[in-house]
Amino acid sequence: MKGQRINPEKINPMEINAMSSMMGMMGILQKIGKGKRKYSIKLDKNHKKFLSRFMVDIKKEFEKTYSNIPQMKGVLAFLDYVKISCENKDLKELNVSYEEFDFLKRMLMDSLRGIETMKLKWYQLVKKATIKMMKTQYKAILEQLK
Repeated sequence: MKGQRINPEKINPMEINAMSSMMGMMGILQKIGKGKRKYSIKLDKNHKKFLSRFMVDIKKEFEKTYSNIPQMKGVLAFLDYVKISCENKDLKELNVSYEEFDFLKRMLMDSLRGIETMKLKWYQLVKKATIKMMKTQYKAILEQLK
């Protein structure tokens, strides 16, 4: 992929941070599925169910945009692995590599950040309650990951 030139005078620090974060994420995406899975994450029953649903949603998004890119096959395989591991009732731990662990944490943090910035109207009470419950679930999973 060919890099683009950017005029440094016309870019603000927020855009620099966003581009740096994106490049870091792309580096992580290319390394997923290549390392040894030596980190284990202990998950509760409720967290496994939520993580399984989260992986299904993330996989749909990745298949829409990155299905024809060969470097993303490792990411899709990892998402399948997490989903299958979370659906298995006998397993209490999820084994991941460092890059996969970092990717999982970043995806959860980005989703939490997106939920927190949502603005709802005063009459959307059911949606507000659902979002509040999802926030607590995301925070609980992130606590367990740390």
